[in-house]
Amino acid sequence: MNKDYSTFIKEHYKLQKLPINLTNKKYLLLLYDDKYFYYLKNKKFIELDRINNILDIINEFNELYNIKISNFYPVCYCNNTVVIAIRIIAVNNSNLEKVRFEELSKNYKELCKFHEKNFSTLYISSNVNQEIKMSEKYINRYKFHEKYIKKYILTKKKRKKEEFYNMLVELIPNKESIIDVSCGDNSDIFKIAKEKKYKLIVGNDIGLNYLKSQNNDNVIYTNDNIENNLIKDSSYDVSFVKNTLHHMNNLLGINNLLDMLDRISNEILIIEIVNPQEKGGLSKFLNTYLYTKFLKDVGQCYLNEYQFKNIINNKFKDHKIEYRKFENILGEYMVAKITKKEK
Repeated sequence: MNKDYSTFIKEHYKLQKLPINLTNKKYLLLLYDDKYFYYLKNKKFIELDRINNILDIINEFNELYNIKISNFYPVCYCNNTVVIAIRIIAVNNSNLEKVRFEELSKNYKELCKFHEKNFSTLYISSNVNQEIKMSEKYINRYKFHEKYIKKYILTKKKRKKEEFYNMLVELIPNKESIIDVSCGDNSDIFKIAKEKKYKLIVGNDIGLNYLKSQNNDNVIYTNDNIENNLIKDSSYDVSFVKNTLHHMNNLLGINNLLDMLDRISNEILIIEIVNPQEKGGLSKFLNTYLYTKFLKDVGQCYLNEYQFKNIINNKFKDHKIEYRKFENILGEYMVAKITKKEK
């Protein structure tokens, strides 16, 4: 890991500090489900002294406690302890104790009241819920797509993988911190950032199932909703986002995403496919039958080049904007590099 996890949380999230003594450990893991049952071990929430890779913890817990974890996110501090919420969507004969709120100790009740008050609406928006459900239900189709379709049909050569990678190398500046805000299982940005000697590399995705295939000790992984999060302003030098705008519900969602990117970073690199239905041909065919019908991709808010540039130009009037294009077997991609002007 390129930075201690608790230090990363402290530096990059706006978390409240609760004056509650719960443990002397560095981390306390608040396991809960959507009905706000809580899961304890030996009458206590699980406590840890260290976290090297949060994804390793998630995978270990799924197996060790016979549960299925859907999301994780930082909640607050209890004195010097980082509280991380872990949302459970399935339990199968778990050896954890399932406890109602009324059965919790006084200090735990204070923490859980704070958690429910501030985070109970975190996953209720329709597009977020749908993204999570689709990633859970059809994850094996994505694995098949990665293992066979991309290897033998939509090959690296046909996708112009090398040319695309070289474009990213050119566009990504030599800075210190970068976040891929919807990385999925793609690791291109992490490889480039490592080559450019970035001190902080973060991979985020709302779909935890996509993150589980990642295994890179140089990267800190987060599971934030990019429309609703506690990331501090100017946390990163660079934000990268690829094929994410069309996953927003509407223009308001796109603008909210762009506002967030502008708030948390100084430079933004956006790559978005041209509306496949307007583009037609193979791009339309693949979007209709491979991505929508087979992979159950829920994104439908596609833009054409005019709409893309119009939104970017209106949103970033005081920024420097550089546009490019890239085309391969999947379709035509619009590229925008957005940089804040020095004051």
